[in-house]
Amino acid sequence: MVHEEIKYQTGKQVKKVRRYFRKKFINFPTKIRIFLPILLIIIISIAVTTYASIELSKDTLYESIQNNLESEVESLMKMFEREYELKMENAKKDLRVSNEIFYRKGFFIPGEKTLVSLADSSGKVLVDKWYLNNKELHNNFDFVDTLKSILGCKATIFQKTEKGYVRISTNVMNDNDNRAVGTVIEFDSPIAQSIEKGESYFGRAYVVNDWYITGYEPIRYRGETVGMLFVGSKEKDLPVLSKKFNELRIGSSGFPFVFDKTAQMIINPRADGNDWSGLDIIKTIVHEKKGTKRFVSELDGKQKMIAYDYFPDLEYYICAIVNEDDETGQLIRHLLSASLIVSIFILLGVSLIVYFMTIEKLHSMLESLENKNSELASMKEALKHSEKLATMGQLSAGIAHEVNNPLGVVLMYSHILKDECDPDSEMYKDLDTIATQANRCKTILSGLLNFARKNEINKKPVLLKNLINSARSGLIIPGGVDLKLESEGLDVEVELDESQITQVIVNLVNNSIDAIKSEGSIKITGITEKDNAYLIVEDDGPGITEENKKRLFEPFFSTKTMGKGTGLGLAVCYGIVKMHSGKIIVETNPDASKGPTYTRFVIVLPRT
Repeated sequence: MVHEEIKYQTGKQVKKVRRYFRKKFINFPTKIRIFLPILLIIIISIAVTTYASIELSKDTLYESIQNNLESEVESLMKMFEREYELKMENAKKDLRVSNEIFYRKGFFIPGEKTLVSLADSSGKVLVDKWYLNNKELHNNFDFVDTLKSILGCKATIFQKTEKGYVRISTNVMNDNDNRAVGTVIEFDSPIAQSIEKGESYFGRAYVVNDWYITGYEPIRYRGETVGMLFVGSKEKDLPVLSKKFNELRIGSSGFPFVFDKTAQMIINPRADGNDWSGLDIIKTIVHEKKGTKRFVSELDGKQKMIAYDYFPDLEYYICAIVNEDDETGQLIRHLLSASLIVSIFILLGVSLIVYFMTIEKLHSMLESLENKNSELASMKEALKHSEKLATMGQLSAGIAHEVNNPLGVVLMYSHILKDECDPDSEMYKDLDTIATQANRCKTILSGLLNFARKNEINKKPVLLKNLINSARSGLIIPGGVDLKLESEGLDVEVELDESQITQVIVNLVNNSIDAIKSEGSIKITGITEKDNAYLIVEDDGPGITEENKKRLFEPFFSTKTMGKGTGLGLAVCYGIVKMHSGKIIVETNPDASKGPTYTRFVIVLPRT
C-alpha cells in the first residue's frame, strides 16, 4: 500500500510539472513559439552540415597541407640555390683579390733549394725556395692569415713537385687541428689537370677533411706554372641560411631541416639529440630524392606529413615536416569558426523575419551585410598589399645587406688603387669613375634599407610650419608650376626626424612636378589634431590608375621613362613613414568624366 501511495504521488507531481511548462509555453507570444522550433531545426541542421563538411573536407585538407609543404620546400630550394651561387661568386672574387695581392707583394724564386716534408710520413721532396715580401714562404703563414682576416676565407699556397702539388703555406686545419702543410694534390686530380692546362678551377672539392666551395689559380714564374693558389669556404658554413631556417615556422607545428647523403643533419631547428640516420623515413628520402609522404614517426608516434627534395650541387636533402593532427585541427577550428559566424548570421536573419516580417527591414539587413562584405574585402586587400610590401621589404633588406659587402670591397680597392696612381693619369680617372658609381650604388642600397625600415630615426620636436618651409627651400620649382603652402598658424611641435620627413615631402612634390609635366598647381598643407599631424601634398595632374596605385610603393616600380628615375622615391617615403609609426593614404581621380583629375598624398604621423 505504501509503494502504491508513493507511485501515485510521484505521478501526480509529474503531471503538475507538465501542466506548468505547458501553460508557460502557451503563454509565450506566438512569434516566440514559432521561432523556438525553427531555431532548434537550424541549430541541428548546422551541426549536421558542419560535421558532414568536415568529414568530406579531410582529403582536401590533406591535399592543402601537401601543397603548402611542397611550396615551402620549393622556396627553401631557391634559398639554397642563391646561397650556392653567392658562395661561388665569393670564391671567384676572393681568388681574384688574393692573386693580385700575391703578385703585388713581390713573389720571386732565387734558385736556392730546400727540403719539404710530406704529410703522413711520406718522405721529403727537394724544391726551390720561394720568397714573398722578401720572406721565405715555406711554413710562413703571414700571407694566408692576412687573406683570412681581409676576406674571411681559407687560403693555401701549393708548390709543384714531382709528387704533385704540395701545401707549403695554409690556414686549412687537419683533424689534429694543425695546419695541413705537406699534404699533396696529385697530378691526376681534376684540379691539378686544370692548373696544368693553365686554367683556373672553380667548384666543389674535398679539402683535407671537409667539402668546400673552392677556387684555384695557377702561380706562374717566368712563364712557367710553378704552383697554385687556393681560396674557399666550407659548404656547411651557412650562418645566414641556418638563422632563417631556425626562425622559419611552417603551419602551426612544422619546421624545415636539411641533411647530407650520410644522413648527418646540416640544419635542424628541432635537434633533440636523437640519431635520425637510421629512421625509415630518412632512408626513403635518400632513395626517392623528391616527393611527399605521410607516415607515423618512430620518435614520438605521431602521424606526420613531409615534403622533400634533393639539391645536387651540395648533395643535400631539403625537407619540411608537420604534425598532421595539429595542422588539420587548426583548419577544422577555422571551419567551426566559420560555421559559427554563419550560424549567427542565419539566426539573426530568422529572428528579424519572425519578429518583423517586413521587406524594408529585410532589405536593410541585406544592405548592411553587403556593406560589411565590401569593408571586409577592402580590409583583406589592404592586408594583402601590406604583407606584399613587408615581404618585399625583407627581400630588399636581404639584397642590400648581401650587396653592401662586395660593394665595400670594390670601394676599398678603388681607393687603394687611386692612391697608387698619378692623379693626372687616365687610370686615375677610370678608378674615380668606379668609386663614384659604387657610391651611387650604395645610395640606392640606402634607399632599399629605408624602404625595408632597417635604418634608425632621430626624433626631436619640430615646428610643423618650419618643417614645411624647410622642405620648400630644398625644392627647385619650374616656372610653370604654382606651388602653394598652407602652413600659417601651425606653431605646433611634432616629434619626428626632420631630415627624413623633409625628404618625403621633397620626393612627393618632385613626383607631382613630373606628373603635371611642369605646368599646373601643387599644394602643400599641414593640419594638426589632438594625437596626429597631417602633411598633404596635392596636385591637379592626370591622376593615378587603379592598377598603378596598387604598386605605388613597390621598389623599382616607376611610370617614368627609362633613365628618369630609379623607382625608389615612393618606396623610400613608405619606409620612412612606417619608421615613424605613421601611414600614407593615396586619394586620386584619373577619370576626367567623374570630375577634375587630381592626386593627393596624405601623410599621417603621431605627434609624439
